[in-house]
Amino acid sequence: MSWQKSLQTAVRTLRKEETALVSRLGKLRTKIQELEAMAKEGDIGGRVRPTGRRRLSPAGRAAISKAAKKRWQRYRTDQAKRTRRKAR
Repeated sequence: MSWQKSLQTAVRTLRKEETALVSRLGKLRTKIQELEAMAKEGDIGGRVRPTGRRRLSPAGRAAISKAAKKRWQRYRTDQAKRTRRKAR
């Protein structure tokens, strides 16, 4: 085989490889676009966490306040009992 024929064979092989790579690149680009679209829509991972601060309802705030006051009252009575025991 002459050097020209071997060169032509090499060029033909490289062109086939190039065609296969271009095809794979197109598929990869399509997948990337699909993932980006899903990320924008918020489909990844189920429910999307809302941005910004979370709000607490007035009823929830009242329940938390009531429970905190109850805990502090228990703490204060325990402290008073301890100081009375030490005073004796």
